[in-house]
Amino acid sequence: MSAATTHTYLKTRTSVMSGRLISDSDLEKLLLQPVAELGKAFSLTDLLDSGVSEITLNRAAEQALIHTLMSELSVLLRPLDGTSRSVLTHWARKFELYNLKALIRGKIQGLSYEQLQDNLRDLPALISLPHEQLLRTETIPELLSLLEKTPYGDIAQQARRVYEEKNEPFSLDATIDQRYYTGLIKRSRAVADRDREPLARLIGSLIDQQNLPWLLRYRFNYELSPTKTYYLLAPSGRHLQSDRLKRMVNMESAEQVLEALPDHLKERLADTSDPMATEQKMASETAYQARKLLQHSDSAVTRGLAYLMLREIDLRRVYAIVQGRILGLDESLIRQAADILPISNSSSRGDH
Repeated sequence: MSAATTHTYLKTRTSVMSGRLISDSDLEKLLLQPVAELGKAFSLTDLLDSGVSEITLNRAAEQALIHTLMSELSVLLRPLDGTSRSVLTHWARKFELYNLKALIRGKIQGLSYEQLQDNLRDLPALISLPHEQLLRTETIPELLSLLEKTPYGDIAQQARRVYEEKNEPFSLDATIDQRYYTGLIKRSRAVADRDREPLARLIGSLIDQQNLPWLLRYRFNYELSPTKTYYLLAPSGRHLQSDRLKRMVNMESAEQVLEALPDHLKERLADTSDPMATEQKMASETAYQARKLLQHSDSAVTRGLAYLMLREIDLRRVYAIVQGRILGLDESLIRQAADILPISNSSSRGDH
């Protein structure tokens, strides 16, 4: 398939699949649907029997979400090869990093083989690690050394150095996250000229979404030094570039950090007072950028990634509704979990 044909195919396919994205009004309707219909629509019928534990329900909902996303990813990957394929595949690897972190934490806690195995998610071969081999490693360094021979090698190399220096789970978790996003940036810079700028805009927004809450949490909740905090942030955000981040990590309060944001973000985060609210508003900003690029970008791979990011957000909201309904939670709690504003406020929401 020629590059032009691939580009056209992917744009067309993404355009068709974007019809699956869910509007706020559709989410409102889901809130009112009978539980049986919700379970049937989202492949959770088997869990509708009474007595299902919250842990079982959470795992089933998450597994259904991942299965749907991976199926749609495989469709988008069909025409792609080279660097464009690498960008979408690397984005999906974040789900396998949940398994990697669970393995590392479990080994640090001395969990048994069976306990470790129970904590792992079932993922497609496209992004899956050699779980059986990793489960049978004796130590964390041995596990990370084995990982260096996989597509997760760049993450494993840095994680092994940090583990040897710090020997504690927080720095290891933070390093894995930081290296994952650094890898996403690296791959996005290797794509064709036509795709590079819009991909940088989309991934830069995603990096900003991660970096600001990380900065606030590391500096003011965990009281890390400015140098240590900066070291754990991902480079090359869209609005929060290196120079600005260096200034922000040296500030003495969260209020000063928020005041130092670019005007655009400062406006978006006005009246934000806690890390959770900051995360939600930054996620909303990323979703806004993804919607714009999905509709208007001339880059097919950017549209593909934007679609996957928005689809993940939608599915998480849907499964929050399904879980809340099955567990019999109050509507206000379900709305909070699914990030659905009350009807009276939804018309003022600026990002839809």
